Amino acid sequence: MLQKTILFFFFLLSSQLLSGQETIIENEILNKAIDYYQKAKTEYSNQAYEKALTNFINAYELNPNFSDYSYGVASSYYELKDYANAKKYIEITIKLERNQSDYHLKAGNIYFRMKDYRKAVQNYEITLANLNPEFPINTQSCYYNKAVSHFYLKDYTNAIHDLIVLIEEDDEDFDAIHLRAVAYLRLGKKDKACVGFNKANELGNKKSQEYIDKYCKSN
Repeated sequence: MLQKTILFFFFLLSSQLLSGQETIIENEILNKAIDYYQKAKTEYSNQAYEKALTNFINAYELNPNFSDYSYGVASSYYELKDYANAKKYIEITIKLERNQSDYHLKAGNIYFRMKDYRKAVQNYEITLANLNPEFPINTQSCYYNKAVSHFYLKDYTNAIHDLIVLIEEDDEDFDAIHLRAVAYLRLGKKDKACVGFNKANELGNKKSQEYIDKYCKSN
C-alpha cells in the first residue's frame, strides 16, 4: 500500500512538472508570436508589405487562433495585390471573429477587387451595421464602394441610396454626384440625371461633360 502511495505521489509530481514545462513553452511561443506581430505592424506602417507579410505569417503560424494575426496576413496580401490569398486569410479571420467592422470592410474591399460585387455588398453592409469607435473605419469609402458594387450589379436604386448618404455628408463630392446621375440615367430619369451631370461638371468632374453633350443638350 505504501509503495502504491509513493508511486502515485511521484506520478502527480511528474505530471505537475510536465504541465509547468508545457506552460513555459506555450508562453514562450505566444511571446515570440507577439514579437513577430509587433515587427510586422511597424513594417506594414512603413509600407514594407513583403517584410510585414513574412512576420505576420510567422506570428499566425505560432498562434493561428488570434484573429489580428490572420488579418495582418490578409491585409499584406491585399496591399501586394494578391487578392486570392487575401481572400483566404480574411475568411479565416472572420471565422475567428465575426461582425468586427474593420475585418468586414477589408473583406468587402477584397471581394470588390475580385469583382465579386455581391459578396462585397454583403460585407460592406455588415461593416456599416457594426460600427464601433474601437475599430475606426472610413465610412465614406465603404459607402462609395458599396454604391459602385450595386451599380455593377445593376441595382441602381440601392446605388442611388448609398450615394445620397455620401452627398449629404459632402455636397461637393463630384464623383458621387456624377455616379448618382449615371444611375438616374439608367433608371430612365433623364431630368434628374442631367441636373446631376451639370452640377458634377461645375464641381470639376471631367466625365460629366461627355454625358451632358450626349444626353442633356436640350436641358
